Amino acid sequence: MDALRSILPGVLHRRGLHAHATAAQVTGAAERWLKNALPHLAGFLSVEKLSHATLSVACTHGMAAQECTPLLPALKQYLSREFPKAAVSEIRLVRS
Repeated sequence: MDALRSILPGVLHRRGLHAHATAAQVTGAAERWLKNALPHLAGFLSVEKLSHATLSVACTHGMAAQECTPLLPALKQYLSREFPKAAVSEIRLVRS
């Protein structure tokens, strides 16, 4: 019997949902990474979406954006290592 991890990608491709599922995985992983890297600012940062290879991270406070900015290359490197097919080319901070 096939395992779920081998069946699920094929079903998602046939239904046209593979890109949406991958984007959800990437945003969830980025959210967890940011919470681990900046636990004291977790309430001020949230990962919004992955669209057209651009990950949007919302900041509700300027200090959170300032402390998050130097960590973005490391986050991008982590995501490209964990999700090589997702191809995150840019991480954009959005003030909300």
